[in-house]
Amino acid sequence: MVNTTLFLNMQILSDYLDDQFSDYIFYRSNDPMVLEDVRLYYGQTTVSQQMVYVTSPAYLDDLMKKNCNIILVGQAVICPDPIHYKKSIIHIPRKENTCLILELIQDIFLKFRKWSAHMEQILAGHGSMYDLCSASIEIFENPVYILDHNNNAIVRTAFVVGMMEMKMDPATGNLFLPVERRNLLYHSKEFLETYQTQTAQYWTPPWNKHRDIYINIFDENKRYQGRILINELQSSFKASHLKLLEYFSCFIKEAFLSCRSIEKPKDSPLQKLLYRYLFDEDISEEHLLEQLDRIGWHQEDGYLTAKASLPHLDSSYAYSACLDITENINDCVAFFRETELYAVCHVPRSVHDPAPCYSLLHEIGLKGSIHFGASNLFYNILKLPNYSKQAQAGLEYGLWLHPDQYCHPFSGIALSYMLKNSVGDLNSNMVCASSIRLLEKIDLEKGSDYFKTLKEYIRSNCQPVLAAKALFLHRGTLTYRLNKIQELTNLDLDDRDTILYLDLSFRIRDLFRQEASDWSPRTTAARKPES
Repeated sequence: MVNTTLFLNMQILSDYLDDQFSDYIFYRSNDPMVLEDVRLYYGQTTVSQQMVYVTSPAYLDDLMKKNCNIILVGQAVICPDPIHYKKSIIHIPRKENTCLILELIQDIFLKFRKWSAHMEQILAGHGSMYDLCSASIEIFENPVYILDHNNNAIVRTAFVVGMMEMKMDPATGNLFLPVERRNLLYHSKEFLETYQTQTAQYWTPPWNKHRDIYINIFDENKRYQGRILINELQSSFKASHLKLLEYFSCFIKEAFLSCRSIEKPKDSPLQKLLYRYLFDEDISEEHLLEQLDRIGWHQEDGYLTAKASLPHLDSSYAYSACLDITENINDCVAFFRETELYAVCHVPRSVHDPAPCYSLLHEIGLKGSIHFGASNLFYNILKLPNYSKQAQAGLEYGLWLHPDQYCHPFSGIALSYMLKNSVGDLNSNMVCASSIRLLEKIDLEKGSDYFKTLKEYIRSNCQPVLAAKALFLHRGTLTYRLNKIQELTNLDLDDRDTILYLDLSFRIRDLFRQEASDWSPRTTAARKPES
């Protein structure tokens, strides 16, 4: 178990002095959580960096030289520049009895010691996460959630007006989000980015009026387990809540590990069956179809496969990733071989849109820093090896074209794949229309703009009004240029095949120009797709 000793900092003391003093001033400096108690300072020689000292203005200069955190009681002139201080100062300018201030600060330390001891007692007695949250309500002064990796609420300490409505799962008792809200979350780039943060953070959902504080919980394999979420509904957040939430998360992480420890599961018969078929091991198609029929996976049903390359050879990490896939995607099996991970999804015949699967794969990849290539839907399980190659192409080209995404459907990169592999043994200049190279040469020699004009005309689907608008040209000027281009190149811009050839030529040139810049070893580590 990790060390759960709680140390305070001056920010925590400052926040909890708000109830007693409205006119104090907080001069904050480097302020880690190292404080274990409070003492009076009356000129003693020895001081501790893990104490905060209550003192009068007469001893201010002495304590500042000793580099201590200070609670100063009484009228004093203090330099307002925070660079002046190595430690923090809380200045209570009114005339107060320093012993009474000492007792007040001792009460704050005592409050947090009791909280820490209570949580340690709960954890040692194998108490629940609900017990841990209930013990922390007074600290955070707002409703506390514990969410699992599917955003279902394992714990919710209270319900107040303004909190999101959730439905109860009768099988587990967990609260889950309605489908509409889940879709809203999983299609929000801002929300998906919150999975990557390692520390406590503020976040304001665009559909809510209140702020949240959250912190993610990861296991030893860096697998996302869930998060603690606090809604700012009953009391305003204090600055110290971020550090206190990070401390609280140590206990919740231990509770997650004790009740949801990930053991390496044994491969299921379905995993073994598809593994053998995918890797050309000794298995007949008849036997495969017979076994799949028994579990309701019929030959002509819909299927989708995905492939990922894991960052390192670690079986625990791979098992965790497979478990995440099967827990999040209905009727899906996942398995791995060395650093390659595969997922095969069974899709009901009534479903023709793979977008929900792609969205879930993106979420899983984002949480685990894993990029997936995904195939199109296919309707014959015997085509699995071919569509696994399609998923591999999606992965390679997706990493090149969209490195910020974590699921790369083949349909999103299909055109780039076709263009990249269309040149064969010839280079791109030899395949593309020679007329566009001629226009480039003329532009360079005469300072004309024929190349750009033709490219924009093709891109605008040969619609002069759209092309003229994009080029900021008068319609007559565009017509003049197009006539001149036809005169120089003998192109027939009314011929369908000519237009198609020019369009593909422009696209291939752009693709290979991007390859030259983006696939350079100096600019990216993405793997270059094979021609």
